[in-house]
Amino acid sequence: MNVSINGLLSPRPVISVIIPVRNEGQRLHAAVSSIVSGRSDRFPLQIVLVDDDSNDGCCDGLSEAWSWPDDLARVDVVRLPSWSGIPYARNAGAAAAHAPVLFITDANVLFPLNWDLPIRERIAANRVLCATIADIDSPFRGYGCSLVIPSMGADWIRDPHQYGGHVPISPCSGTAIAADLFRRAGGYDTEMPVYGAAEPEFSVRLWLCGAEILSMPDLVLHHRFRPPSERRPFLDAINRVLLRNYLRFGLLYLDQQRIAQLMHYYSQQSPSHFAEALRSLSADEVWQRRRLLEERLPARFPSFVERFGIRDAFGQLAYS
Repeated sequence: MNVSINGLLSPRPVISVIIPVRNEGQRLHAAVSSIVSGRSDRFPLQIVLVDDDSNDGCCDGLSEAWSWPDDLARVDVVRLPSWSGIPYARNAGAAAAHAPVLFITDANVLFPLNWDLPIRERIAANRVLCATIADIDSPFRGYGCSLVIPSMGADWIRDPHQYGGHVPISPCSGTAIAADLFRRAGGYDTEMPVYGAAEPEFSVRLWLCGAEILSMPDLVLHHRFRPPSERRPFLDAINRVLLRNYLRFGLLYLDQQRIAQLMHYYSQQSPSHFAEALRSLSADEVWQRRRLLEERLPARFPSFVERFGIRDAFGQLAYS
């Protein structure tokens, strides 16, 4: 089967790799190179770069440099007219993807040789695959993430067997998913803009849709994590957005008792931003979204909590 991409006929890709991009410089070039050259064979591959209003020209020339018809590799660039944030960019990339399998990652990774084999062997209609994320500069390896209540944040899993090979939360740097499942689940919540909470919320929603997320210890992506000198200023700059996103996440799923814990936690952790973040949420929209999720999802949040034994700040299972 052929598809038309930018007016040209190409074989339908087997995998579409989606990368949101904002001012990634030369790291993006290295990531694209590792994806194209690391394939086990020359299967049709699409890489969708979603340029989220970069001003460093990081996407310039990549489509021409890496789109080789005889190699069955193609790089497509989707340019957003204004800074829209990572969740929106991922959804835009998925909309431009033509493969039945999506691999969602970022520009700070290097793919290993034969990276596609575990995906092609294990992907299924209701199965999401979670790559192992290894720090380029340390021995750290993360095998997906676990959910933390009441903060609604995430902690890295250090043991791939902790949940019998399953993963509560798949990080955005290495998630393989059937395109049909991505669309059926509704993609990432774009009301959680910029950064934070959208990945955990999407993973929770996938579990409640009836999907499963499996760890792939044998697919190791090497990732450049921000050093503390970069990470702290970055998080400080988006503190209000982060807080708003985590509050929204909790309000969508937690019961009344845990919502009270959530509010107390963040009023103590971020007293200067808490009231403003709370005001920035549209109560009507949040409760409407919560009702919609409860109507459409076949399972409820307590089943996710019980499946992974998630406990609240008082050591109790985090549901009523």
